[in-house]
Amino acid sequence: MCGIFGQVNFNKNKNIHRLSEKAVALLTHRGPDEKGIWQGGGIFLGMRRLSIIDLTSGQQPIWNEDQTIAIIYNGELYNYLDLHPELESKGHSFRTKSDTEVVLHAYEEWGADCLKRFNGMFAFAIWDDKNRTLFLARDRVGEKPLYYFIDPDRLIFASEIKAILADPSVPRQVNLPGLVNYLAFGHAVAPDTIYQNIYKLLPGHYLLARNSAVSLQQYWDVGDEPQITPGRHYSEAEYANLILEILDDSVRRRMIADVPVGAFLSGGIDSSTVVSLMKKHATDSVKTFSLGFGGGGTYNELPDARRMAEYIGTEHYELQANYVDLIQILLKLVYHYDEPFGDAAGFPVFVISQFARQHVKVVLAGDGGDEIFGGYRRYMVDRLAPYYQFLPSKLINAWLPQFIQRLPRLRRIKRTLKTLPINDPARRYAAWLVCFTPDMQAELLNPAIFSAVADYDPLWPYKYYYPRLTAPAGPDHVNRLLYVDLKTWLPDTYMEKVDKATMACSLEARLPLLDHRLVELAFQIPGHYKIRGWDQKYIFKKAIAHLIPKTVLRKPKHGFAVPTDPWFRGDLKSFAFEVLLDERTRRRGYFNTSIVERLWREHAEGSQVWDDHLWLLLNFELWQRIFFDGDKF
Repeated sequence: MCGIFGQVNFNKNKNIHRLSEKAVALLTHRGPDEKGIWQGGGIFLGMRRLSIIDLTSGQQPIWNEDQTIAIIYNGELYNYLDLHPELESKGHSFRTKSDTEVVLHAYEEWGADCLKRFNGMFAFAIWDDKNRTLFLARDRVGEKPLYYFIDPDRLIFASEIKAILADPSVPRQVNLPGLVNYLAFGHAVAPDTIYQNIYKLLPGHYLLARNSAVSLQQYWDVGDEPQITPGRHYSEAEYANLILEILDDSVRRRMIADVPVGAFLSGGIDSSTVVSLMKKHATDSVKTFSLGFGGGGTYNELPDARRMAEYIGTEHYELQANYVDLIQILLKLVYHYDEPFGDAAGFPVFVISQFARQHVKVVLAGDGGDEIFGGYRRYMVDRLAPYYQFLPSKLINAWLPQFIQRLPRLRRIKRTLKTLPINDPARRYAAWLVCFTPDMQAELLNPAIFSAVADYDPLWPYKYYYPRLTAPAGPDHVNRLLYVDLKTWLPDTYMEKVDKATMACSLEARLPLLDHRLVELAFQIPGHYKIRGWDQKYIFKKAIAHLIPKTVLRKPKHGFAVPTDPWFRGDLKSFAFEVLLDERTRRRGYFNTSIVERLWREHAEGSQVWDDHLWLLLNFELWQRIFFDGDKF
């Protein structure tokens, strides 16, 4: 795992070494073990390496035999041992035992089609000196990030935006549609970022830059690599067996490393399944790591994780997060995410990553299972929408809105009652996820800013992706919702959260449930095998039922619950007031201060629950202070 940075100057005589060296240094947390740089003819390639495979000879950039093609690589190729002999048989010579060199020779042999042969998570850059061509690529699902800035003179790319911003000539300007996206969903929506002219390469895409011509191409989508025969009827047992077969192989491949490997364990279905399969393949003890907040309930998963660790038989480590420096960690997170980021679960991922890094260099995690097998309540509840129309109009138009206003703290019920009446399925699904609604944004934003983005619809990705699913199982409603999440919520929130929080601690996270073969299979399985009645992830539970106790299978999902609600009435109350309502924040002119003050006051008093909204606003202002004002922490 690494951090990569590079620059192609269309004016190839320009010296770009000094600022590029600074950019590479900013990625040291992603790769503290080694630095590698090369430049020539207006090209700069730099990387920081976290050594995982081939510790002694995997230094980058790596060149081909005649020194005409070079690669810098961030990620892991889990099938590199399969491709290595095939490439050798075609005449390629290897100087290392690394997966990076396999990627290089695969590109040399098959060009851009090499991407279809890879099983892995990656973001890499290949410079073809002979053809003066830069090739950037990102893995199918988007586990590894890759950003780029482009203007008429140059193209700059990096694993993190902060490296791009190392060049002071790159403008730091807020992209107003990006601000709207952030307020709506709590994150950037690729390919946009919150910075003008800085973009994120979409998952399953590659970029080619030749001279000053730049083109983007999609190389994978769901349905391109079916795992079962389209059109054939499969029984429930057959689907379950196929899921287990691929997942077992996925876990086995992700345990390959020349350094210690552990796992995050919450005690839930996904992480428990991953750890159980790790135990099957391990030749040594399996180290597992869990985190809890005080107060019990959904904020503390330690008891569940402990029971699961005892059941499987792991070397288990626990951490109580009660006494961490909340504000200092929040500032670190804002710095490492580069953009304002609204998923508060980044906090526990960062804390547990710091803890795990004291023992291992790689962890496996259970992320992704909910998005491909239907693990969220919203998938289940959304199916009630067609029945909503049978309710009396008086109930919908008169009594229900008044009832909603009387539910200040029952957020799930309140959201359900507001969302189900929306007829368009794509807009309705987006409404489950929106934080600041359009009406709230109209109140919150400065009128001039709101007017500037009046024609921008942040829900466009949901409307775009919902009808596009053409998976062999057919575009049923449940699979369409999962497909929307695969293209938006999963890479833009969860993959972003995991990558930035773990790599901030120089820890590599591997996600077996997002093996592209399993993703492909999942979308060939009809939705009624995933959501059955009130049972979520039905077919996945069938597949792994023998691996974990029935009590875990029946346990309600709560995820990495973060106590932001009590924080904003306690530990963060004064800090949020001082940041959100001081003169520096007011002068920025983005928000109506009276609205911000009302949200803070109502939450502090307990009359309403606005912790999600306050978290977004607080992160936005702290991001401004670190990346625009230059504040240190």
